[in-house]
Amino acid sequence: MPVRERRSVRVLLISPLQRVLLFKYKNTAEDGVERPCWSTVGGGRPDDETIEQTALREILEETGMSDVRLGPVVWYGEDGERAGDGRIVFKEHFVVAHALREVLDTGGWTDWERDQIIDIRWWTADELRRSDENIFPRNLGSLLEPILAGVYPHEPVTLPPI
Repeated sequence: MPVRERRSVRVLLISPLQRVLLFKYKNTAEDGVERPCWSTVGGGRPDDETIEQTALREILEETGMSDVRLGPVVWYGEDGERAGDGRIVFKEHFVVAHALREVLDTGGWTDWERDQIIDIRWWTADELRRSDENIFPRNLGSLLEPILAGVYPHEPVTLPPI
């Protein structure tokens, strides 16, 4: 089967308690096997949207929050592992966003999201570093440290390929 590329935007949604929001997906591959993993808010980026527009749309759809403050694009990564069967390579920009609260409204979820998302959690960087869960991007806890301190790269950092 040919490998498909998917442009997407991931959001490092940071709460007032300095925690980042992750969703746990069933991650059902085309072969029907579930390979659960945690990932940030985000999704596919259509050709007619900017990175920032996609970030704001995904935040609203997945959390119900419209009153977030967007920060910069801090990372770029290409991930061929998360899809579980190697048939999709995600080409992702990671954007910082600051939430005013940790209360979520999932009423805007699609049927796919309601079926595939099995848990939601706000994580500290330390919890991410200590976890043995399947979390994307890899080493998120360590990568997040400077972001939580408000130290952003001048240009997006390219993450190691997965």
